[in-house]
Amino acid sequence: MAGEYHRETHLQVGMYTSLGTFLTPLQNSDMGVDTSPFSPPSAQIPTNVTRIIRALNHRDSDGVTQVAFYQRGVGTDNLQDMVVGGLTGNDIGNHIREAYAFVANNFNPESQKELDDVTTPLDQIVLLGFSRGAYTARAIASLISDIGLLTKLGMESFWAIFGDWMKQDVEGQQSLWFVATYKDVAEKFQQEYGRKIAFTDKVYRDTLIEQGLTRWGMPIRAVGVWDTVGALGIPIPWDSDNVKPFSFVNTRVPRAVQHAFHALAIDERRNLFTPTMWEEPDQAGHLKTLKQCWFPGSHSNIGGSYPDAGISNITLAWMVSQLEEHDGGILSFNPDYLDFVQDLNNRFYASEPEPVRPWGFGKLYDSSLVMDPVTLANALLPGARTLGRYHRVDTANGKQTSVPLRGTGESIHRCVRVRIDGGGRGLEEVVGRSAVGKFLNVLKKAVGATEDNTAEGKLYRSPALGNYVLVQPAVDQDGADNSGPVSGVFWRGKDGKGDLPEDVMGRTEIRLLKRSLGVS
Repeated sequence: MAGEYHRETHLQVGMYTSLGTFLTPLQNSDMGVDTSPFSPPSAQIPTNVTRIIRALNHRDSDGVTQVAFYQRGVGTDNLQDMVVGGLTGNDIGNHIREAYAFVANNFNPESQKELDDVTTPLDQIVLLGFSRGAYTARAIASLISDIGLLTKLGMESFWAIFGDWMKQDVEGQQSLWFVATYKDVAEKFQQEYGRKIAFTDKVYRDTLIEQGLTRWGMPIRAVGVWDTVGALGIPIPWDSDNVKPFSFVNTRVPRAVQHAFHALAIDERRNLFTPTMWEEPDQAGHLKTLKQCWFPGSHSNIGGSYPDAGISNITLAWMVSQLEEHDGGILSFNPDYLDFVQDLNNRFYASEPEPVRPWGFGKLYDSSLVMDPVTLANALLPGARTLGRYHRVDTANGKQTSVPLRGTGESIHRCVRVRIDGGGRGLEEVVGRSAVGKFLNVLKKAVGATEDNTAEGKLYRSPALGNYVLVQPAVDQDGADNSGPVSGVFWRGKDGKGDLPEDVMGRTEIRLLKRSLGVS
C-alpha cells in the first residue's frame, strides 16, 4: 500500500463541484448570472464552492501547486436540465465520471509500482462540494476508495467499470463487465464462494491492478462538503426505484478519506432536503478527522448564493479553517480574498435600508417558500431537522432505518448561541421571488399544504433545536472574549440520547470575527 504521511507532495489536485436542486434556478455562479425563465437575468451570488476556489493560493507555503477543477452542479444548465436533472439526479453519473476522469488523468504516480514506492512523490486529492455537488464529491471519494484511480489504459474501460460500480446494488446487474471480460476469474470465484463476484470484492480490484488498469491505495487528503441533501444524497421525491442506481454511496466515510468536514443547515425545512450525514467507517481506513458542524439558516445560507452572505461567509471561514489547520495544513488560502468577500457583504448591507448585521446575525432565508413553479414540489410539507438523531439509510429505498448513526462527530457552531443570546431574527422571506412564485405560495398556504412558519421580525428560535437545552456561560455580543476557545459549552439533549458540543473556532474564523467587529 502507498505510504501516507511522509511522502513528498508535488501537486494538490482539487475537484470542486457546485450545487443544483433549484436553489436559485439556473444559477451559473462561475459565470456570475442567474437566467431563471421566471424572472429577468440578474447577477448571481457565488456559492462557497466558487469562492473557496477563488481563495485558493496558486501554491502553498512549500511551493506545491494547487490545481482546481470546477464543475457546475446538477440541474443548472437550462430549464429542461433543471426539471429532469433537478428532480431525478439524471446527470449525476455524468458529473461523477467527468470529475473522476480529471483526477485520474492528472494524478501521479502513474502506476501501482510507483504508488507502492514511498520515495516516489505523491499528489494529494481534495474534494469539495455543495448540495448535490457534495454528493458528487462523496461519490468520487467512494469510487476511489473502492478501485483507486484508473490508469490511462484503464480509462479505456471506464464507462463499463463505472457501470459495474453504479449498479453494484441492483439485483441481476452486478459486475456485468468484469464477468464478461474476466470470465475465468469470475467462474473460479463463484465456485469457491457460491455467489457472483461483487464490485467491492478484493479480487475485482486486484484483477484491475494486475492488468495495469488501476492504482489503488492512495489516500484522499480531505473531503469538505456543504449540506449534502436527500436520501443517499439525492432528493428524489416519488420513485424509490430511482435510488437504486445511486445506492453505492452510503453514510459511512469512505475508507480512503483522511479528513471529512461537513457544514450543515439547522433551519432547512424542505422534506426532500433531508441531510445525508456521515458516520465513521465500519472498517479501519485512513480516517483521522470527522467533523460535522451545524449552522443557523437554510440550505443556501450554508452553501452560499443568497444576497445576504453573512451566514455563508461564516461557513466558508469554517471550511477554510478546517483545511488550513488540520494535518499540518491541507490547503493554502489567500486571506486578502476572504477579507474582500467579507467587505462585499458589508457593501450589500450599505445598500439596504437597515444597519449592518453583526457576525452571526445574517439574514436566514426561508427556503420552503415557493419561488416559481419548479420549486413548488420541493416546498411542500416542510419539517424540522433532527440534529444528532439521524439513522442509517436503507439502500433499497433511500429511507432511514431504526439504526442510529454512530460516530458522527456532530457539533453546533458558536454563531448559533450568539444569535440566540443577541436576539437575532428568525427566518425571513426570500427577496426577489417572482409574481408567479408569490401567487403559488399564497395558493400553497390556502390549501393547507404547509403552515406559515416565516418569522418576519421574530426572534430566532429554531424548531430543530427544540430537543436541546443550551448549557453555557452568557455571551457578550460586544465582548472580545467571543473570539477565543470556550470550554464546557454544549447542547444537552432533552431525550437523554446524547448531547452536542459547541465547535471551537479556528484561526481564520476568529480573525474574520474580530475584523467584523470593526464594522458592525
